[in-house]
Amino acid sequence: MKNLSRTAAALAGLALAAGTLAACGGDDASADKPVLRVGVQKDGIRAVLDQAGLLKDLDYTIEWSEFAAGPPIVEAAAADQIDVAWVGSTPPIFGAANGADFKVVAAVQEADKRENSILVPKGSKITSVADLKGKEIALGRGTSAQGVLIKSLEKAGLGLDDVTPNYLAPGDGLAAFKAGEVDAWVVWDPFVTQALQEFDAVALPDAETVDNALQFEIASTKAVEDEATKKLIVDFVDRLDQAFAWAGENPDAWGEAWAKDSGLSPTVTKQVARNKKSDLFPVNDYVISESQQLADLFQGAGEFKNKVDFKSIVVDGIAK
Repeated sequence: MKNLSRTAAALAGLALAAGTLAACGGDDASADKPVLRVGVQKDGIRAVLDQAGLLKDLDYTIEWSEFAAGPPIVEAAAADQIDVAWVGSTPPIFGAANGADFKVVAAVQEADKRENSILVPKGSKITSVADLKGKEIALGRGTSAQGVLIKSLEKAGLGLDDVTPNYLAPGDGLAAFKAGEVDAWVVWDPFVTQALQEFDAVALPDAETVDNALQFEIASTKAVEDEATKKLIVDFVDRLDQAFAWAGENPDAWGEAWAKDSGLSPTVTKQVARNKKSDLFPVNDYVISESQQLADLFQGAGEFKNKVDFKSIVVDGIAK
């Protein structure tokens, strides 16, 4: 994986050093309460739980840590620096290939099945995935964006060797895309919607068909093996499930709160909230099969050497 683990671990450390946010756990965050350490991105998780009223009257305190992307979240869980977090389809695969010690405890799928898009500037001569041959593409390595890229390229008869990946975090990817330093950018929402609305980006339509929008709740192995912490994770995942159900009925309220939490425009987050009604459920055979196929595709492309057995990192009994 060409130093992915070392890089991701460094990112995880930076995120935890700089991004650990004030804990909150109901009306009074008592030092006597147990603490659940939750990793987040600009994913609206805090906002949806808060707006749905599901952070009130907790028997524990939540300590939030913010990350730029999924790979450092997996590394943080493996290092037992967080207990639970939401990531995309690909970070658990790369984490497992690298021997990271974490577990997948629940699956999440967006209703529109479009977590990621391949974006090109308005007026670009690139109109299909096949046109990406020989082009420079910004994306995050080991992220769900890379999963969509490799599947899109395969469908078009191409591979990762046919393009020039430029591995960047979302903020740096956006800057490179706006400056015209790359030919395309692969990223997930809410950044997709931001680019479409604010920078006249265009999503390649044939890339949309390969994204199954599968995502995961992951957990530290130590947290899952500790019965007291496991109970907190079960409660948190159940609350998140309830919050997603609430968001399906109140997308604008979620979007407004998400904007305040993330610093993104409300027009962006409201649109994403309307599109992204999510279901949370136990990891089933379909999810395992889809994830195994993606893992095998990455291994076949030489992205990592170790065979990944996706089923082996799944823990049942967390999601209902």
